[in-house]
Amino acid sequence: MIYFLLFLTALTSWASPTKFDFNTGLQGRTLPALGAELYADSGYNFIFWGKKENPKDILYGLIRPSLGASTSGVINSVKGELEFFPISILGFAAGRQYLNSNYEFPFLDCENVTCKGEFIRNYVESKMVLGFKGWVALGNYKIDTLRAPNRDTPMADWRNVIVGDPGEEVQVEKKLLVGKIFDNKMIGVLIENVQFQGSGERKESFAGIYQVRYDKTNYMFGVGGFHTDQQPMGFQFYFRIHHVALPSLKLF
Repeated sequence: MIYFLLFLTALTSWASPTKFDFNTGLQGRTLPALGAELYADSGYNFIFWGKKENPKDILYGLIRPSLGASTSGVINSVKGELEFFPISILGFAAGRQYLNSNYEFPFLDCENVTCKGEFIRNYVESKMVLGFKGWVALGNYKIDTLRAPNRDTPMADWRNVIVGDPGEEVQVEKKLLVGKIFDNKMIGVLIENVQFQGSGERKESFAGIYQVRYDKTNYMFGVGGFHTDQQPMGFQFYFRIHHVALPSLKLF
């Protein structure tokens, strides 16, 4: 869920556009366990038709290769991604992410589930944003192949608190956000569904979010609930501090 909320930043953090972009921040949550991570992302923006000179320009196409990294101390990741926007409100992406875990998660049975080692995610996704008079709706659909270091035991997805089949799994994520923008603020509702296709385990969540921008930094807070086949319904608090050092040309 937290990664999806990063898409909101571009909707409310417009500044002078640059070919290269760079952002960094801190994000965390309270359930299923208190935790936080630092992250950074940088990309190159290439407009292949149209123009993007002010926030109202939406008739353009964009290609953006990027690199990202994150760390919580015990979990570290790097990823490469290529985004393609045939028009600014509709995007497609493909990428690969390497994750290394060195942690026994208290909310998973790590004696019988693979929680440690190097995991690889290969994914493709589509995303779309629509807006009218300050209202905005974002949709995201992602298909992800997750490979675990151990092919003998089921694999852990600690972010979504679900367990997949041993070795390799296909995961489908569906997310929808509807919100209202007020100057430098936004409030909204986010609904999310994540499911492994092999094991059938899934996560469902909902949350109310509030985001405010001061200069080049966005502060986001969210409260809601989620449940999975491993985690009963519970209350969760999210936070994110996101700094845009060099803004992107993409809308979201």
